[in-house]
Amino acid sequence: MKGVEFILASWRSTFAETVGQLRRWFQLEKTPCCTMAQNNSSFPVKLFIYDLSRGMARQLSPVMLGRQLDGIWHTGVVVHGKEFFFGGAGINRCLPCGTILGQPNSVVDLGYTEVNEDLFMEYLDSLAESEYRCDRYNMFEHNCNTFSNDVVQFLTGKKIPSYITDLPSEILSTPFGQAIRPLLDSMAVNPGGNDITGQR
Repeated sequence: MKGVEFILASWRSTFAETVGQLRRWFQLEKTPCCTMAQNNSSFPVKLFIYDLSRGMARQLSPVMLGRQLDGIWHTGVVVHGKEFFFGGAGINRCLPCGTILGQPNSVVDLGYTEVNEDLFMEYLDSLAESEYRCDRYNMFEHNCNTFSNDVVQFLTGKKIPSYITDLPSEILSTPFGQAIRPLLDSMAVNPGGNDITGQR
């Protein structure tokens, strides 16, 4: 019996030591992952860029404007798994690439934001009730790109590419741009999506 008791005692000691080692190993393995999950409060921010002219601006702008334009740009900000943009219907959202414009011509990675979704939606709600109401839309002076630039600065402190924000002034600096301005001032871009008001 003593021999059996000795074997059992040795087995218990070895088993306890093994369990202790496993616990320590799992703790070491899991700690970085758990810490990363708890501290993973940064969210990617991307700018989706669409050419509303679908290539026509590149072909016709030298003749009509006397200068080369690569596109007539519409932008949406993609964050928290959705695409947000401003148009004639106000601030809208949809799944990325979920508008009638389809796939973007290009995507700009703007880094990360620490603004969580709830705070971001509160920010958008305040914009939708003030400077980005649907009646404030203007194709040249207060458009989707103005909105994207403001939102990106709120999220990351960065600005969207200047070739996008400078496009209206480039067009209006030409005689043709001045001639068509009254017509374009009465138009609004509305690619679809859902109005954020009441969609929280």
